[in-house]
Amino acid sequence: MKKLINTVLLLFLIGTVSSCLKSGLDDLEAYNEAEITNLNFEYRWWDEAKDQMAVKTLNIEKQISQDDNLITCKLTVPAAGGSFTDAVRQNVSLSNLIAYMDLSTAARITPLNGAPKLGNPGDFSAKEFKYQVTAADGTKKEWTIKITDFVK
Repeated sequence: MKKLINTVLLLFLIGTVSSCLKSGLDDLEAYNEAEITNLNFEYRWWDEAKDQMAVKTLNIEKQISQDDNLITCKLTVPAAGGSFTDAVRQNVSLSNLIAYMDLSTAARITPLNGAPKLGNPGDFSAKEFKYQVTAADGTKKEWTIKITDFVK
């Protein structure tokens, strides 16, 4: 009886884990765009009152030139308010910001020449950075990010 149950269970498992896909299916078209479509900066700090990380997005005026692969931007630290107190605001500087970008579909981005890694606190005080965007089909573009002004 135990052998019969094990055999039935094995047949059931073989039937459920086998693939229904057929070989020779058409390949999907790979995307060839390697563009940066948006750029943002934020400041993060530990909020003692809420016992969690807090985030404040900086105001940004930006121009994205896809012809030149260049983004120029002016960053402004927002006014204090709520948990973003004057004391917290005074700690905001180019040396402790987090940048994040929107890219073309299925593209990847890599920092070049010591540019800060996106999504992590980084030092943007050099004000000019290069990133390589790689499209899904392997097309590569080198982008330059220039911070023209930082207003506090």
